[in-house]
Amino acid sequence: MKADYERQIASLSDILARLTSERAELTNGVDNEHPALMAFMKHQNLETLNREILIELVAYIKVYENGNISVRFKFADELCKITEYIEISTTEDPAVAD
Repeated sequence: MKADYERQIASLSDILARLTSERAELTNGVDNEHPALMAFMKHQNLETLNREILIELVAYIKVYENGNISVRFKFADELCKITEYIEISTTEDPAVAD
């Protein structure tokens, strides 16, 4: 049983270290001059869509034979990281903070 608990402790320690590293990366990687954030802030109140905006924000658009459309945004991954950072920053319990 001891060996099993030690394996669990090692596994959880690895996971904790990875999550701590990801949190630090999120904290250090987001600022007001982040390219994705600047692009979205520039176009935050759009009423019409034009070629310039598409070129800046969209990597590609696929139209399939059945009429479905797939859109891949240039900053999709970065936007997810920014959203995670905002959620962590606004919901973090001060007693738990490092």
